[in-house]
Amino acid sequence: MYPALSLAKALCGAPADPGLGAPPAQPPGRSEAAGDGAQAAVDGAAQVLLVSADGAWDKAVLAQDGIATAAVRCAPLAGVAPASALRALAANAAGFAQALRLVAAFKPHTVVGAGGYASVPVIAAAALLNGLRSAGGTRPSRSKIVLLEPNVQPGLATRALAPLADEIWGAYAQMQFWFPQKFVNTGTPVRPALYSLPPAQEARRALGLDPHATTLLAFGGSQGARTLNAAVATMVARRRLPADWQVLHISGRRDHAWMAAERRGESNANRYVLFAYLDDMAPAYAAADIALTRSGASTIAELAITGVPAILVPYPYAAQDHQRKNAQLFAQAGAAVMLDDAGLSGDALYWLLRRLIEQDKLGAMRAAVRSLAQPRALHLMVERILAPTA
Repeated sequence: MYPALSLAKALCGAPADPGLGAPPAQPPGRSEAAGDGAQAAVDGAAQVLLVSADGAWDKAVLAQDGIATAAVRCAPLAGVAPASALRALAANAAGFAQALRLVAAFKPHTVVGAGGYASVPVIAAAALLNGLRSAGGTRPSRSKIVLLEPNVQPGLATRALAPLADEIWGAYAQMQFWFPQKFVNTGTPVRPALYSLPPAQEARRALGLDPHATTLLAFGGSQGARTLNAAVATMVARRRLPADWQVLHISGRRDHAWMAAERRGESNANRYVLFAYLDDMAPAYAAADIALTRSGASTIAELAITGVPAILVPYPYAAQDHQRKNAQLFAQAGAAVMLDDAGLSGDALYWLLRRLIEQDKLGAMRAAVRSLAQPRALHLMVERILAPTA
């Protein structure tokens, strides 16, 4: 969701890459006046429709941004029981019918599938309509189809939809192996606020932290991560942290009440600040010397752009184990240390942090993680979308 939302914001007029470039004032490509079916620009910005899954989380995220949205029914097909597979097939068939109506009415110049479940019916609908227009002799109205794959290893949806795509945008050069003719190394879009962070001491003060202490940022995404939360809680409760350490913990809403109760029951004086969720992660990244987190695609892209080294704990049930591939790439580059979910505990976390901090490894890790950043990702994507077509 977040890469798609960042791209939609850039197309709607938000700076693509602060200080590095922005989309043109007027799209140089096709227009409705030219009779080719593409959407005309409105007030200097492209018209954008962001199609998501028909779920509460998607709607909650999108409700904050004022971007035109629509939802289609969709469901995962891999790894489900036969009865569930039948229901998923029915949901995706209904979603395909919805997507056909949406794409036919919107007449997009470009359709970008960002890898979520909603990508499948929308990309399939766009491909079918392209085929029908070509058969009817109206090829100029064809929509360009792009797949955005932010993981190191492409997911099942990307591999399945690749034959329908004109281009496949990816964050890492390893993707060239999978799609040698269609791959474009763009990087992964991240939230615009992360391109320009506040000073570390200012961010720490704003979050109620000591402005001078070495800071661990622990988080597990919008819902949190139970294993990470338990390890942090155990470390803070049972270990006396060095006087110049502090912990900024974003637990997720699900575990927040439990984490707050745990902290109230502790008697030590460890420096620890707990949040359920932060709408703006920029101050948290700015405050951090090192992060403890999962290795989802958006997370690793944000770590790279903000220059925060990490202890990465791949989610063990991620589809095709893609989080492990992400973490391995960062670990091999020296930007992170990978720790298995089963091996994470309060003690393991404590001793690993002591090794990394006391042996002064964070500087080298910070340089390595910045080397993986692609700060012009949004600019490149906007440029390719708005470029004139032959």
